[in-house]
Amino acid sequence: MASTSDHSVGEAAASAIHGGHATGSQGRATSYSQGNLFNHGLIVQQDCTTCVRRRIRCDRSLPTCVKCSKKGLTCPGYGPRWRWANGIAVRGHLKGRTTPNVEKPARASTSLKASASPKSTRSSESENAARVPSVTDPLEKMFPDFPDPATRARLLDHYDRNIAGLMVWIDSDRNEYRRLVLPLAERQPGLLLAILAISAQHLAVTTKKESSFSARARDAAVSMISSQIRQVTGRLAAGYDLDNEIDTDTAVWMLASMLTLASYEMAESEQGAAAADSHRQAARTLVNALATTNRENNDLFNFLRNQLSIYDILACTTSFMSTREVILPAPSDANLIFSEYLGLLHQVTITSRQIFDSVPSRMPSLIELPGTPVETRARFELARGSTLMAAGLLELTRDERRRDFIRIVDIYHHSALLYTYRCIFHGNVDPVDISASATTLFERLSQLEDRSSCMQNLPWPMLIAGTECCGNQERQAFIASLYEDTARAMGFKHYLEVLHFLRDLWSSDHCDWLQLARHYSAKGKQIVAV
Repeated sequence: MASTSDHSVGEAAASAIHGGHATGSQGRATSYSQGNLFNHGLIVQQDCTTCVRRRIRCDRSLPTCVKCSKKGLTCPGYGPRWRWANGIAVRGHLKGRTTPNVEKPARASTSLKASASPKSTRSSESENAARVPSVTDPLEKMFPDFPDPATRARLLDHYDRNIAGLMVWIDSDRNEYRRLVLPLAERQPGLLLAILAISAQHLAVTTKKESSFSARARDAAVSMISSQIRQVTGRLAAGYDLDNEIDTDTAVWMLASMLTLASYEMAESEQGAAAADSHRQAARTLVNALATTNRENNDLFNFLRNQLSIYDILACTTSFMSTREVILPAPSDANLIFSEYLGLLHQVTITSRQIFDSVPSRMPSLIELPGTPVETRARFELARGSTLMAAGLLELTRDERRRDFIRIVDIYHHSALLYTYRCIFHGNVDPVDISASATTLFERLSQLEDRSSCMQNLPWPMLIAGTECCGNQERQAFIASLYEDTARAMGFKHYLEVLHFLRDLWSSDHCDWLQLARHYSAKGKQIVAV
């Protein structure tokens, strides 16, 4: 297994996925570089033909572009145009083949595959120890000083008990990170290394015991993803079909590993958001690439896709990433909790960007606003109702957890209203409405009975609450304490960077948090409260 010294993490070995580059807190390259998936013609993003014919810029929104919708035109889409490099024929039995003819190698995942049944309850140390032998031998040969079985079992148990619950809205027996991702790691060494990396790192942060293993395991996991991508893109260059080159297990372990590594980066340092986004950019590209195939993804892939969607939509509100890159909730998963809410929130973000980009003077009073504050509140009220109805699937057993979940829904509802008031309506909102939502938001945050079980849901609403307490030292101290407690309890250091942003806002002469966030973004700093 290549180490950081003789193989820069995520260099051209990972070239098929990501088009960006980021550097970790200690100067390590942690990104995936320019992509062969694009170079070999798999994904050629183009404007829809209607916009091309009209000679206007297409916004490429899904499912149809906004400009076609506004004109009442049928949008033909702007999906991928297929072009396979080096083909020797365009039809017949040699279609897509190259010279020389390359036979498909046996899949690496098949040789490592072991049967495992998902568990819906937390595993004990003995159960975790029983998982490891299926991948122990190859990893011990490839990875110097690979942890002994007892250490591996301890790290997997730590992930099971202390990390998996932080990755979902509400932890329960239906948590797929515990129920499906952990069993998948039994037969996928790359995913196992990613899980061991974040577990070792989280354990080191929370116990204040430094260890070099987590960084080496992270590098090794990235190297294994890179190797898989190299193999796939080499096959694509030879004229083979993506649908046949990435099977379900491969797609899922790669996506799960990328999301796990992104969480690793955000936990490692206060400035880890940029490095984390390089992994998530790779995940976005993978999801978009597989969306062009005729494959039918399994439940775990769809779950991970929606996890990426939650991050993207919330991060886009503050990091000013392109709205075109955002992964939206799958239409088939509209009954999931917060699904309708997230879709509506992202529409607010898109509208706010259009307002900012289309008015040179940046004076919102000069443009037509999308609806009224009352209409917006009504739409978010419906989304709140949908979330509460969908929450029945969680089967929360304790009364305090049910009450806290209702408070979380209220917290997100009023955070969205405040975000919308500031981003879209500006001075066109009754100050009484702003004050009412801000007061309710602070009340619900202070009323949580079991904050430790839902702290993973609080960073974004805490940021919005923090933007509403300029000049109020009592509220500022409350939010600062919440962020410090959350960063310490969750072991995610990047929340302290969000707190630093808020303190800059509180000390400034004006309280336009969007302007300050854009200033941060222009300097290469990402404010990600997720």
